[in-house]
Amino acid sequence: MRQLIAEAFDVKDYQIDGGPPWLTIDYFEITANAGPDATPADVKAMLRMLLAERFGLRTHSDTRQAPVYVLTIVRSDGRLGSRLAPTSPECVLQIEQRKKGAATAAANPQPPSEAEQREQRERIQAQLKRLSSGDSAFTAPCGSTMMSSRATGANTMLSGGMELTSLVSRLSSELSAPVVDKTGLTGLFDVSLEYLSERTFNGQRAGLDPNSTDPLPPPLIGALQQQLGLKLEKQTGPMPVVIIDAADHPTPD
Repeated sequence: MRQLIAEAFDVKDYQIDGGPPWLTIDYFEITANAGPDATPADVKAMLRMLLAERFGLRTHSDTRQAPVYVLTIVRSDGRLGSRLAPTSPECVLQIEQRKKGAATAAANPQPPSEAEQREQRERIQAQLKRLSSGDSAFTAPCGSTMMSSRATGANTMLSGGMELTSLVSRLSSELSAPVVDKTGLTGLFDVSLEYLSERTFNGQRAGLDPNSTDPLPPPLIGALQQQLGLKLEKQTGPMPVVIIDAADHPTPD
């Protein structure tokens, strides 16, 4: 339910306040059709209506002072860290060609063959295995982003051809706070980031596994500076929030 509210009101989870405990505990199956001509704004409006009609959701908006992080480049000469580099022209061209191919496929859909589906599954499984094993020499294939999280809190993020907006969104989710990009960087980048998450894992604070000899990576802010050459500074600023006044369990169809 909380995820649906975030989607309907175009906010992050940390911008939602109030409501009964079951919002983050109970799960629901919803089947709805917005129609082929519905825009993203139309879909969000329809979802808000569905939540109001079926879940009795009532909300109001507010603005509060909250932590805000500003992302900048560490070095005054604009030089980046060793794990943040502009994507090669060849990869950029591949990504553009894939977008054109995807648009063509959407207009003329043809399901992939069984052999193609099997090859794709095997390739993804092999990539995830290398990522989860902590292979430091492994880089994400062009046009892909991969994440690995361990119980110790060690996280790995690899990307081959990422817009910085995607990195900013990831940082915002990790910090549970808005992140403002003031780097001035444009285009696509290859990213390799290893950091120690401060979030809980299965209700427990992450930390060193006594049965492991593997060292833990640095915390997120330090990792950004050491590996990517980027700096996060904590400030305070206005943040829009959605406050839940009421919500009820829906009656199944």
